[in-house]
Amino acid sequence: MRNIILFSLDTLRAASMSCYGHNNLTTPHLDALASNGTLFESCISPHIPTHPAHTTMFTGKDVLTHQIITQGGQLDLSENIKTLPELLTEAGYFTVAADNLGRWFQRGFPEKQYRSSQWETRYKGARKAEAVNNTAIDLLDMAQSQDKPWFAFLHYWDPHTPYLPPTPFERMFYSGDECDPNNRSMDEVYACEPFTDYFRQWMCVPDPDDPDNLAKKQLWTDRQYVNAQYDASIAYMDASLSQLFQYLKDSGLMEDTLLVITADHGEELDEHQLWYDHHGLYQTNCHIPLILHCPDIIPKGQRLGGLVTLKDIAPTILDYAGQVPLGRREKMEGISLRTLIDLGIDDGSCDAVYLTECGWMKKRGWQTKKWKLILETGGTPPVYNTPDIELYDLEEDPDEIYNLAEEAEKIVEQLTNQLNSFLNRRLSESGLPDPTEEQEITMRKIGDKTKAVPLPE
Repeated sequence: MRNIILFSLDTLRAASMSCYGHNNLTTPHLDALASNGTLFESCISPHIPTHPAHTTMFTGKDVLTHQIITQGGQLDLSENIKTLPELLTEAGYFTVAADNLGRWFQRGFPEKQYRSSQWETRYKGARKAEAVNNTAIDLLDMAQSQDKPWFAFLHYWDPHTPYLPPTPFERMFYSGDECDPNNRSMDEVYACEPFTDYFRQWMCVPDPDDPDNLAKKQLWTDRQYVNAQYDASIAYMDASLSQLFQYLKDSGLMEDTLLVITADHGEELDEHQLWYDHHGLYQTNCHIPLILHCPDIIPKGQRLGGLVTLKDIAPTILDYAGQVPLGRREKMEGISLRTLIDLGIDDGSCDAVYLTECGWMKKRGWQTKKWKLILETGGTPPVYNTPDIELYDLEEDPDEIYNLAEEAEKIVEQLTNQLNSFLNRRLSESGLPDPTEEQEITMRKIGDKTKAVPLPE
């Protein structure tokens, strides 16, 4: 029974981290940590966005069992499904969380040991990660002051929108004029009706002498600046995490505390015209980081291939906590990754992943190492203008640019049959309804029009 910290770095896509090959040096401190631990190259978030993803992370079960498929829906997680903090509490762990989710994510944490964080969201001044650090360090001090082994859940909110990293990070990856009136690359972004008010609330430069005056604010016009702010938010969070890592070193915890670092989902920037949010079952959203670090037990400098998923997190943590029987009792569907890590095996935990989203769009998908199939289920608003069937060759086209559905009908049929076979088997096993059929999207518009900068005529 060792001390464990689970980091959820909200909205962090793997492709934007330098340890996963990004050309901007966004994560030097996480890179260093990964070089002294084990990194999984292909970890998938199967059910997006935040609520279904974290529920999968906490339960080791897929959406067909836990039924949490929407964001902010009315359905709560069944009390019959135990979360990782509840199971670790049962095993004798002291549990703490720096987290703002509430609801069933608070289960397993005593009231005074579950704390949210507050931060400002002003232009060039959103110090989110430092606020989480302050909460986290207080909680870790508390955990160290008692005698039980402890588990900490630390939920960081960079680089989630709004991307407003503090100086000097704001200029780290950009040197142009973000409000150049001759740059029209943001026109399509502001034209996206569900998000237009939200984007125009924060994608602007305020007047330094009158920051709340809408008439004096200038809208960002350069899409490259928005992309750079996402990267800058990651770099800011990475620098803040270095403070927490130093705290662990100074406290003598770094050598024998298991650190599990992942994300709930990634982010669409401007790749598929879905614009700066986490909808779309593309790799931008589904491919997330997974890094494990503990010099006592985790091999150093190891990078493992093969598909693994968020549902493998809970059984893996239980394994390292010496609590494998609890995962078996709860019939977790994920697989502990410990054997893969110990033996350096690239096989992953599965050959294919069932994907869902039911937030802004209503889709399901099937992903293998080579192929990604995305199917419309009939509930996506027409504003997104996405195809009913999408097929991508992830080996030849990792950015999912070329939809091969029409020219590779046999592959579509084969993958659709695999998806349906999996779905029918799981529905039979669970005895529960298909949440994609039973539940509707919950997100249709975001933003306050009264706080949105008017578009230029």
